[in-house]
Amino acid sequence: MDAKPQKIKAATVKLYHHGCPNSISSEKHPGITLEQVSPVIAFAHKPKSVAYKLLWNVQADSPSELNEYLKYLKGHAKTRQMRVIDKGKNSALIFHSANSPSSSYERILQTGAVYTGPCVTRAGYEIHPIVAIDPHGINKALNELSEIGDIKVANIGSFKGLRAELGITTKQAEALDIALKSDYYTWPRSSKLDDLAKVAGISRRSLQERLRRAESKLIPYAAREFLKKHF
Repeated sequence: MDAKPQKIKAATVKLYHHGCPNSISSEKHPGITLEQVSPVIAFAHKPKSVAYKLLWNVQADSPSELNEYLKYLKGHAKTRQMRVIDKGKNSALIFHSANSPSSSYERILQTGAVYTGPCVTRAGYEIHPIVAIDPHGINKALNELSEIGDIKVANIGSFKGLRAELGITTKQAEALDIALKSDYYTWPRSSKLDDLAKVAGISRRSLQERLRRAESKLIPYAAREFLKKHF
């Protein structure tokens, strides 16, 4: 018997993290957005502080603000190390290691909650998208975060995956899967719509319609995410 999908609770929690250089620096530079690219590695735990390191994608409203922010973060008293790995006009990929009174990342994971996406920091607030299998897991995470800063719950409810969020149906997802496995998106194309329809066992017209509908939802999303991170 197929397992039935289980509803789980999700929340997006904003945290002004007391004493954390990310909250402090982004509050000082409101035109800056930090997006977590790698897991947060916490090390050198002490009774009142923890050292951490990770990769950030930094987005700025202008080139001058980006340069000012990178200079400020590198010279911040709690920064242990900061290196620019890649840099564009309004964005940069950086390695950052710093000291903080606590690790919000560890606090959340210790409650059994998990992340559904990267942590983003903007205008002083860390934005944590999380889910919890335990019905009380979200409340546990909120209690933990309230001990290390000021929290705001942006939204809370049942978790919906990216496919549901974009409105891609099962049949549309299957058409995409066949297209990818058949190298339909290589250039020049290694397969034609007739080939894909044969694999799917449906008419060429039906396959094309499913594929185009899926592409119309997925391509704008992928383009926005790419441009946000790299330009």
